[in-house]
Amino acid sequence: MNHPIRCLCRLAVFCLVVSVAGFLHAGPRDPVTVSRPAEGAGPAFVPGTRLVGRLPGQEYVEEEFFVEGKADLFNYAHNPPLSHTDITAVQKAVPYKTRLIVRRPADPAGFDGNVIVEWWNSTAGFDTAPAWDPSAGFLARRGAIYVGVTNSTTSLDFLVKGCRVFGILPPVCGTRYATLSLPENGLAYEMMSQIAYLLRVGGTRSPLPSAYRVQRLFHVGESQQAGSVITYASAFHLPGVNSGYFIQSGIAARPINFGPRCGDADAPGFPACTPRLQLPQARVRTDLPVPVYQLVTQTDFETLAFGTAGRQSDTARFRYYEVTGGAHNTVHKDVQIVPAGLLGPKPFYLDDFCASELNTTADGPVYVSYVMNALWLRMIRQATNANPPPAGQVMEQVNGTLRRDARGNVLGGVRLPALEVPTATFVSTNVADPALPAGLKGIGNLACRLSGSVVPFDPITLAELYPSGRAYLDKVRASVRALEQQGLLLRSDSATVIREAERFAAEL
Repeated sequence: MNHPIRCLCRLAVFCLVVSVAGFLHAGPRDPVTVSRPAEGAGPAFVPGTRLVGRLPGQEYVEEEFFVEGKADLFNYAHNPPLSHTDITAVQKAVPYKTRLIVRRPADPAGFDGNVIVEWWNSTAGFDTAPAWDPSAGFLARRGAIYVGVTNSTTSLDFLVKGCRVFGILPPVCGTRYATLSLPENGLAYEMMSQIAYLLRVGGTRSPLPSAYRVQRLFHVGESQQAGSVITYASAFHLPGVNSGYFIQSGIAARPINFGPRCGDADAPGFPACTPRLQLPQARVRTDLPVPVYQLVTQTDFETLAFGTAGRQSDTARFRYYEVTGGAHNTVHKDVQIVPAGLLGPKPFYLDDFCASELNTTADGPVYVSYVMNALWLRMIRQATNANPPPAGQVMEQVNGTLRRDARGNVLGGVRLPALEVPTATFVSTNVADPALPAGLKGIGNLACRLSGSVVPFDPITLAELYPSGRAYLDKVRASVRALEQQGLLLRSDSATVIREAERFAAEL
């Protein structure tokens, strides 16, 4: 028979434990639970247009996992923030469940020890992989592991509702993602730390088999999610876990709490949206003990007005690059955006959406992807051996307006052969084809605005610039050598540039 006083003591202890637990914070190194999606619930929604079966070199394996845990929801302690780390937890230990996809060499012996974690982009309303698409070939040749993570309420809601692309195509995922949950965008920062810690330390909980020994882990995000990476690196850097940050086509930090649920009635108890950030807190910290590289394209700077946030100067570990003639859009041109039979008998490719000839990061003719590949290699080397990266470079401007040469191309910046030995004028944006079906014009307006346009030189101009194919080819080779010496072009990509130049020279 239980003694009444003893029972009361037990009850008091129990209440104390519950009360204390209610105030416990989650932590960036807290354990998470990893599981696989249920069989037969529906197919996976796979971000990225470069499938693992199309990668060069060794065989790659692709696997999807669910990850669940608890994370604190942060916001800034003051408005405006007093510093990058002027943050406070406003909700503690909020449950979440998200998904990630791992792309790894099939043979552990082919793994180079580097893990690239992409904060998938959500601008289109669903997950896309703008860091993977342009650099997938480079990562595969090296043998790096790529991990993409759903990190926004926008993309997660798209998954939970069955994956209805652009809001006009039929749902394609069934109930595969019905159990996922991310109550607020601000949970993503601690969530991503927990995932990074899991990948870095390994163990039985990790989605990576034990034979894959992780030596370095890097974060990357593009556009909106580049802003998330700026915020994460500046306020949530995890020493001993994160080896570097690649900020791709982004220039300003994203407020910690943002998005459609921020302060909405369907999210009772959660705080209001973070106020607009002010400089210098909108910029990435340049005093971090790991490499931080920021890359901006001509489209970013001019069309998307990323230049208004201001440029940052080089430090020992920070570099800022502007790629002249480069476009924001990273999608490959040869990928079906809308498959045949959904909106007509023929498929729609990216090329079909825009009025003018396209220029994209991945497929050029200004291959920003080549600069990205070179910078990835330099970041890995800097994180490994402290080798300094190439100096930052910026486009020329006067009073905020980019300077152009007599043929309309921008001066200064990182200059790929397409700009140093031009055969066209590269415009910073594009427009949707007026002949697009009504249901696709919204997609075209977004995709084309983020792409560049190519206006080829007429034959007379080409003849004036390059009296012979040999003259053209010699200039391209000189441009390639200069970029290689700067550390901004890899030999593997140089070979592709030369082959394309040889084909063009044969037509002059």
